[in-house]
Formats: sequence, C-alpha cells, structure tokens
Amino acid sequence: MFTRMKALFNKGQDQGFTLIELLIVILIVGILAAVATPLYLGYVKDAKTAEAKAVAGSLWSSVQAQAISNCGVVTAVSSGYPKAGLSSTGGTNPLRWQATTGGDMTVDCTTGAYTPDETVFTISGIAGATDVNFVKVRMIYSAAGLPPSALSCSTDGGATWANC
Repeated sequence: MFTRMKALFNKGQDQGFTLIELLIVILIVGILAAVATPLYLGYVKDAKTAEAKAVAGSLWSSVQAQAISNCGVVTAVSSGYPKAGLSSTGGTNPLRWQATTGGDMTVDCTTGAYTPDETVFTISGIAGATDVNFVKVRMIYSAAGLPPSALSCSTDGGATWANC
C-alpha cells in the first residue's frame, strides 16, 4: 500500500526546469545586459573625464600660485608642472595624460587680474594609453566670463567641446 501511495503522490513531480523556464530566464538576463551595457560605458567615460579634470585642476592651482608669487611678471604655464606633479614635459607618471600650454600668464599686482584671455592649457590623453586617448580637457580663462576660468571637455578627440 505504501508503494501505491508513493507512486500516486510523486506523479507529475519531475526534477529540474523545463526548456521554457530556462529560455525565459535567459531572455530576462539578456534584457538586463542590453540595458546595463550603455549605462556602464557612460560611467567609464565619465570616470576617465574626471581623471583628466583632476589633472587640470591641480595644474591650474599650481599655475595660479606660481603666477601670484611672480606678481607682475610673465609666468610660463610650464613653471607650474612640478607643483602639479607633472614631468618637465607636462606628462603624468605613469604617462597617461599630457599637458600642452596655450600661453603665458601674468597677474596684475594691484587688481589681481589675470592676462591673457585665452586657453591656458589643454590636458590630453596620450596616444599610447588607448583607454584615454579620446579625452581632452582645456582650461579657458576669460576675464569677462562668470566664472572667469572654466573647464571645457571633449570625449571625441577634440572635435566637439562642452563645458564640464
């Protein structure tokens, strides 16, 4: 009698998943991956741009400090490289970012005004670092601007620029 009851109650209770159940799970995982991938790539691009902005911020601070200490004297942007942690050629260590100067800077001793109004420097991902070679950040100073100094970013190698 026990065998009959066991056979009666175990009927229709197969072990495992059906093919339909497995296909539904694979479909759900595929949809989640399709949605998450573009978001992830956007976050990666933002992180690389933030890295370049950090290098630009440290260089801008050191250039300002150098120009203020040389009040009234023309100061080369490259004189701020050592304080910003850059090499004498403007590269980071390890070499992922390269600074190129746009001009020299002078601070007026009485008014505190900076001159000239132009792109002060540009931070570019180097060609050898393929994960950042498309990112560029430039520091623009304009006495008439609010604020007078602003970062401009490009994530397409410099073809288009936007405030960042």
